[in-house]
Amino acid sequence: MRQLSEPRPRDRGPAERSGCPVGGAPVRFPLGELRNDLIGTQRRLVSEQGGFARYQVLRRVFTLAGSTEASQRVLVRAMGNYGRARQHDNLSLLLGRGLICSDGAEWQRQRKLAQPVFGKALMARVVDITSALTQDLLASWDDASRRGTQIDLLNDMQGVTLRVIAMALFGRDIELGDTADGGPANCFAEAVASGEVVIFRRTISPIPVPLWFPDQHNRRFRRALAAVDRFIGERIDERLAGTGDYDDILSDLIRSYGDRAGAMRGELRDQVLTLFFAGFETTAVSLGWTWLLLSRDAEVEERFHEELDRVLGGRVPTSEDLKSLSYTSQVIAESMRMFPPVFTLPRKAAADDEIGGHAIRRGDNVIVPVHVLHNLPQYWAEPAEFRPERFAPGELTEDQRAAYLPFSAGPRRCLGATFATAEMLTVLAVAGQRVRLTGDPGQPLTVRAAVTQRPAGEVRMRVEPRSVRATS
Repeated sequence: MRQLSEPRPRDRGPAERSGCPVGGAPVRFPLGELRNDLIGTQRRLVSEQGGFARYQVLRRVFTLAGSTEASQRVLVRAMGNYGRARQHDNLSLLLGRGLICSDGAEWQRQRKLAQPVFGKALMARVVDITSALTQDLLASWDDASRRGTQIDLLNDMQGVTLRVIAMALFGRDIELGDTADGGPANCFAEAVASGEVVIFRRTISPIPVPLWFPDQHNRRFRRALAAVDRFIGERIDERLAGTGDYDDILSDLIRSYGDRAGAMRGELRDQVLTLFFAGFETTAVSLGWTWLLLSRDAEVEERFHEELDRVLGGRVPTSEDLKSLSYTSQVIAESMRMFPPVFTLPRKAAADDEIGGHAIRRGDNVIVPVHVLHNLPQYWAEPAEFRPERFAPGELTEDQRAAYLPFSAGPRRCLGATFATAEMLTVLAVAGQRVRLTGDPGQPLTVRAAVTQRPAGEVRMRVEPRSVRATS
């Protein structure tokens, strides 16, 4: 398997490299350095300090808990002590107080109401919707192939995942257009894009810029969010009025809320936006990384195509077929190990605690660095190599299971994990039978960390048609 190289961090002097365990003085970093290399900084500190470290940006101190013992303590065994952090307050500017940003009894109530929506019937619909919309995407890819032009991979993955979640949520198709105000799809995409900038800036800044401040980022975000709110409000009103026969997530949610739905329009809005974000941005980024990694490893790509040809033989998959795509599932799992879209899980300690002999103080900003756990050599042999077979049946060790957190862990594990996995499998299964994507193998895979971990800049790829091969 090909090892992917990452840009080497600049060398540091002894004072900068010293680091510090929990309980000592935190390592201080300039704000600009964290903005430029948040992921590299967190990995370096965890490595130097054996799993625990503290760093400070101006007056804010963060505790990195980079071990399976720590992640299990924070996310599972003592989750009641580790509630939502400041990062969630910032994220709530976009998502409101839905499942991602709520806590305690409020979260438990919301989870109970939303859980029934994600049943087998929804998964079957997701596969059917995704198959149809991926075939639409292939039509544009066929055109690009004939013209010899490259595609914008991330833009195309965002386009298809946005349409899938819109169909699943609202029962209606929305497509990206050419302008930011060209329709509901563009408003959702713009709200996510501008929201990521605003949220990341507020998260790492000790004095966050208030949302009312009229700079260009805030103006873009407020304008897009207002359009999104209008669109969601109209969809909620349609269903509350009972003027149509709807079969979508929003209708299922409203039925779950029962007589309280009308009085809880605000919460319904927050749940819809939360589900939209989780089903759009993170899934698109995961698919982008997966196609990129496949294009850089001929052996893995060959096994991927062979499985699709053998299991599907040119037809679109059903939800039952997905169970037979074992190697394709391993490809997705390994992609999310190497580049988890949700790369950190921040929490705030409600009371003093101790993890592995390290003191956690009440009020500490505790970060479970998912991207670190997914790349630690004590859990993963040669972690920089793309090896889907790590996730073959029976291969994962107990430590690896504890270290693998693409959808978090414990009671707060992502409710839409099965939805996202089914969608990704379907996109890869439908498109992978018809095309292969190629790019520049010498181009480094650089990362931009904001709300999600995504490739930096545009990812241009060439589309090569392929035919399904007969298998015995």
